[in-house]
Amino acid sequence: MIKSLSLFFTLLFLITPQIVISAELNTGERIKLTSVYLNEEREIQVLLPENYASNLGSTYPVIYLMDGDYVFHGVSGMLDFMANKAQLIPDVIIVGIADKGTEIYRQYMTPVGLTPPLKKEDMGKAKEFLTFLTEEVKPYINSNYRAADNAILVGHSIAGLFVFNALLESPESFEHFVSISPSIWLNDYAIMVKAKSFIEKDEHKPTSLYLSLGDETRQGVYGVLQLLDEIQTKNIHWNFSHYPNENHNSVGLVALRKNLKEIFKGWLISDKELESITSAEQLIKHFQRISLSLNINQPIPTPTIKAAIRSFYRLKQTNDIPAFMAKVRTELPASEQAFIIMQASYAGYSGSPTSALEILLKSEERFKHSIEYLKNIASTYEQLKNNQLAYKYYDKALNLAIQYKSNQWQINIIEAKLLKNKGHTRR
Repeated sequence: MIKSLSLFFTLLFLITPQIVISAELNTGERIKLTSVYLNEEREIQVLLPENYASNLGSTYPVIYLMDGDYVFHGVSGMLDFMANKAQLIPDVIIVGIADKGTEIYRQYMTPVGLTPPLKKEDMGKAKEFLTFLTEEVKPYINSNYRAADNAILVGHSIAGLFVFNALLESPESFEHFVSISPSIWLNDYAIMVKAKSFIEKDEHKPTSLYLSLGDETRQGVYGVLQLLDEIQTKNIHWNFSHYPNENHNSVGLVALRKNLKEIFKGWLISDKELESITSAEQLIKHFQRISLSLNINQPIPTPTIKAAIRSFYRLKQTNDIPAFMAKVRTELPASEQAFIIMQASYAGYSGSPTSALEILLKSEERFKHSIEYLKNIASTYEQLKNNQLAYKYYDKALNLAIQYKSNQWQINIIEAKLLKNKGHTRR
C-alpha cells in the first residue's frame, strides 16, 4: 500500500505543471490623457527600451506612431530587433496614438477644409489633432520620460496624409516626418495647393520628409515628388522609396525600417569598417559627432566598443587603457558601463578572471541597477569557481529582470545560470 501511494505521488509530481518565472510580453504602459483641445479622453501606449532602467543617464528619440493600436505590435517587434538586438539604430521610445473607431480616426487624420473618405458631411479635424499631439502628448512624454530632442512622426495611408499635412502646418513640431503611402488623392488631390505654397516659401528651419509607396497607383505621391524636384527646396531633406513588390498594407514595416536606418545613419559601423580603424580615439570622435547630431545620449553599439578595446591589445598598448577609459567617462558617459564590461572581458581573456573581477567590482555600486553588469560579475565569479557568489549575483540580476519586466529570453538565461550554480532556482 505504501509503495502504491509513493508511486502515485511520484506520478502526480511528474504530470503536475511546475510554477516557473515567466515574463509577459512587454507592450508598455497604457495611459489616459484628458485633452483640452479635443474635449475628450484619449489614450496613448508608451513602450520604453528594454535597457531603459539599466542606463539611467540615457536619453532616447521618440517615435510617435499614428494608428497605434493597429500597428503597435508589428513596429515594436521590429524595433526590438533593429535597436536592442542588432543595434542598427539607437534605442527609441515608442508612443502609439490610439484611435476611437474608424470614422473618428479618419476625421482626425483629414486636413482642415477637406472631408474624410466616405464621410462627406464631416470636415477634417487634423489641425485639432496635431495640436493635441504637440501641446499635450509631447509635453507629457518630455516631462515623464528621458526623451531626447529628436521626435519622429510616423503615419501610413490616411495617417500618412496627416503626417504630410503636419509638415505643411507645423514643420518645427517634429524633427522627422515619415509618410508611408499617404492618401494624397483625397478630395481630388486638394492637399497639393497647400503643398505648393509651402514648398515655394521654404521659410521654416531644416527638417526631414520620408515618403514611400508600395505597388499602388493613383495615391498622388508622384505629384509631391514632382513639386519637390522642381522647386529644389533647401529646408526639406526629402527621401523617396518605391516598393513595387509590397502592397498597401505590407509596405509599412519595410519602409519604416529603411527610413529609420537613414535617420540614424552612421550609428552602426560595419565590421569591415571597424577592421580598418586603428585608433580608439577615432571611434570616440565619430560617436561624439553622431550623438550631437541626433541630440541623444546613450550607449554606443557593442561591436564598436569591442573594436575600441581590442585595438589596444592588437597594438600592444594596454597601458593606455586607463587614460582612454577616463576619456570615455568624460566624453561618452552613457557608454562607460558598456566599456567597463568590455574592458573586464578582455582583461579576463588575456590575463585572468581575477583582474576582470577587480575591474567590475570597482564600479559595482554605480551600476548595481544594471542587469548586464550584474550578470558579468556573476559570470566572472563562475569562472573563478565561486559558485556561491555567482549564484548571489545571478539572483540579483534575476530580481532586476523581473522588476524591469525584461523579455523572457533574458529571464531564461539567468535562470539557467542559477540552476547551474546552485542546482535549483529560487522561486
